[in-house]
Amino acid sequence: MNIRNTSISIRIWLVLALFTTGLVLNTYLELSSTRTEIQSCYASNVEHMVESAGSILQHFYQKAEAGELTQLEAKQRALEAISAIRYDDGNYIFMGDRDGISISNGIKELVGTNIMGIQDPTGLPLVEELYRVASEGGGFVDYQWPDSLNKSILLPKTSYADQFEPWQWTLGTGLNMAALQEDLLRIQETSLINLALVIVSIGCLIFVFMRSITRQISRVVHALTDLAEGRSNLSYRLEKKGSKELVELAGSYNQLAEALEKVSLQVQADGERILKASEALKLDGSTEFSMQPAIHLQDLLGTMETITEQTAYLQQAHRNLQQLAEKDSLTALLTQQAFEFQVVSELSRLSGDVPHSFYLLAFDNDVELATHDAELLPERLKTIANELKQALPPNMRICRNGETSFMFWGTHTDFSEGMKLAVKIHQLLQGLQQDCSMSLGLSSVIGEEKRYELLYSEAERALLRAQSDGGAKVYEY
Repeated sequence: MNIRNTSISIRIWLVLALFTTGLVLNTYLELSSTRTEIQSCYASNVEHMVESAGSILQHFYQKAEAGELTQLEAKQRALEAISAIRYDDGNYIFMGDRDGISISNGIKELVGTNIMGIQDPTGLPLVEELYRVASEGGGFVDYQWPDSLNKSILLPKTSYADQFEPWQWTLGTGLNMAALQEDLLRIQETSLINLALVIVSIGCLIFVFMRSITRQISRVVHALTDLAEGRSNLSYRLEKKGSKELVELAGSYNQLAEALEKVSLQVQADGERILKASEALKLDGSTEFSMQPAIHLQDLLGTMETITEQTAYLQQAHRNLQQLAEKDSLTALLTQQAFEFQVVSELSRLSGDVPHSFYLLAFDNDVELATHDAELLPERLKTIANELKQALPPNMRICRNGETSFMFWGTHTDFSEGMKLAVKIHQLLQGLQQDCSMSLGLSSVIGEEKRYELLYSEAERALLRAQSDGGAKVYEY
């Protein structure tokens, strides 16, 4: 897609699409980071619960060591205290002795049984792994476990285990995966809703903004088209509203329409004078011919001369209107659209033996120039535009291309004239712009064997090759 030929609205919607893509990607990355942080918080919570249970065991162990309780009483009270712990909607601390006998468990049927052989549905020796990480200083074990509502569905589970060395008891607890998944789902839904609200809000604002601009531009375009083709009511005026540029554009149109209306009214008045003069020339049978008709004839001739002058003025005003629509506001050169239309029209009328060339002229550092020399740039462009108008042959078509470059096209009497003219123009402008270099690319051809798009593409490639070769060059494709 040629971005230069796309409408303003499409360009802005493309920017919104890029913004939305970036916003979606950022939301995805934030959700991934949040998911990791929440899971880490849950892991820290269960680790803290196991440490708290270990502190209870340590408390009763010290009482036994101090002689306040027997070993059996200390173990029994510690076991009762830990078995009573519940958190996160029923989660519990499980414990087993050195032989793998369950001494505290949320599933009462397991208490007093050897649980070392318990495996998860995938065959992982779950209890052995918990005892192993506990003996190594504590750690997590990931495993699969059937869903409580549908046993055919396996859910990911994680448990943390540690060891109380004085009594050789292994204790641990599992993450509340249901609560974890609910938190993650809630955060994900909130993020997606916020994302949708932001995108819809920005989209609505852009829609309203674009509609206000495009509707005003469309009114100006239709009014200019009707005026240029003679279908307009000259008393019609555009409403001055919108941005500063649109208000100025509407004002310019209204001034031209007012001038044309005055000319039209003058022509109408002169026409009425002609009608009256014509009626005065009608003689009845009783009137003798005298010098009076001659006097009326002189009036008629004078009126016709006035009409001729007013008609010429009207035609000139019409041409001025067309030129205003086709002129670049900064350089007074053709607009890109008018340039392309005129060149394409003339290419279609060329005979097969007429040589012609398409030129592209640009600063070698146009981005840096536009950034650091923004105040002087408009004057530079005006100077270059004036020099081009004076130095190029009258039949050449010239326009500003983009912000800081120019393009022109014209026919020659000899094929070699294209390069000669390019070198002449380049030397002239390079002498005027000594503090910054310029390059020029051209495409020369005979007849109409190449379309406008191909001529432009070849000239552009020649320009890029000149700039990549150090700049301040003239290359021909």
